[in-house]
Amino acid sequence: MSEREMARILIVDDEPALRELLVDALAAEGLQVVSAGSGQEALDLARADRPDVLVTDLRLGDFDGVEVIERIRSHARREVPAVVITGYHDAGTLTRASRCRPVELMTKPLDVERLRATVRHEVARQLAGRCARQRARRLRRLARQVNLERKKASRTLGDTCEGLTTAYRTLSGRLALQQIVLEYQRELIEARTDDDVFKAFFQLVARRSGPVFGVALVCDADAELQIVGRFGVPLPDNSTFCQAITRPMIAAVLADPRCILLDAEKEAELFEEPARRYLPGVSILAVPLMPSDGELIGLVILYRKGEQPFMQSDLALADAIAAPTALAVRRNE
Repeated sequence: MSEREMARILIVDDEPALRELLVDALAAEGLQVVSAGSGQEALDLARADRPDVLVTDLRLGDFDGVEVIERIRSHARREVPAVVITGYHDAGTLTRASRCRPVELMTKPLDVERLRATVRHEVARQLAGRCARQRARRLRRLARQVNLERKKASRTLGDTCEGLTTAYRTLSGRLALQQIVLEYQRELIEARTDDDVFKAFFQLVARRSGPVFGVALVCDADAELQIVGRFGVPLPDNSTFCQAITRPMIAAVLADPRCILLDAEKEAELFEEPARRYLPGVSILAVPLMPSDGELIGLVILYRKGEQPFMQSDLALADAIAAPTALAVRRNE
C-alpha cells in the first residue's frame, strides 16, 4: 500500500445520494474514504480515526458544517484540511463558511472533477509535509548520533592523549633514572673503599634531592649492622642522635628488607622516648644494601629535619641505586 492510499477522507452529508456520489468519486482515486450522514456520526468517526481531509456540507440535519469542522480540529489538535460544500450562494452563507478557513469552498451543483483535484492536491501537500518532517526527524537523529559519536571520539582521543602523555612521562622518567644509575655506577667503579662508596651515594642523593643527613651501616663479622659513617650538610649529627634514629629503622628493615619511607613524627612509637621530642618534621628513608636476594650486608639511613620531606621520586631513586651500592660494598670487602 502506498503512502497516498493511506490518506483517510471523511465525507459528511445528510443527502444519501450525494454522499454516495462523493464516496464513489474519491474512492476511485485510491483513497480510504468513510462517510457520515450527520454531524454527530462524523464526530464519532473522527474520534475513532482522525481524517486527513474532511469534505462536509455546510448545512446538516443536526449540526452546522462549520461546527463539525471546528470540533474535529479541536479533537485532532491540528488544522484538519476541509472542503466545504453548500447549495446556497448568498453572501451570508459564504461568509459563514469562510470562518473555518476551508481549503476549498464549493457550491452545488457540484463539480466532481474539481473536488477530486482539490483532494488530490491536499493529500499530496500533506504527504510532502510528512516526508519533509520525517526527513527532518531523521536528520536530527543523525545529527544527534554524529554529535554523540564526535563527543565519544573526542573523549577517546583525550583519554588516549592523556594516556600517551602519562606513558611518555613515565618512560622519560625511567630513562632519566637509568641514566642517573649508569653515571652512578661509573662513579662506583672508581670507589676503592666503603667510605668512597657511601660518599658517592650521599652526594648523588644530595644532588638529585637536596640537603640531607645520613648514616651508613655495614655488617661486622658477627653479621651485626654497625655504623661506619655519618653524613650531613653542613655537618653530620652527633652519634647519640644517629643511634636514636638508626635502631628502630634497623628493626624495621630486618622485618621487611626493602626501601622504607616514613614520617618519623607519625611513627613516633617506633622510637625511644628521649628521641621523640626531636621527631617533628623528620622524614626518614631507609635503604637496605642487598647484593642478592635475602643477603643484607649494609644499610643506609637518610633523613631530613624540617626541610622538604622525601618524596616517591626519592624512594624510586633509592630503589634504583641500592643494588649497585651493595655490589660496590661487597667488592671492597
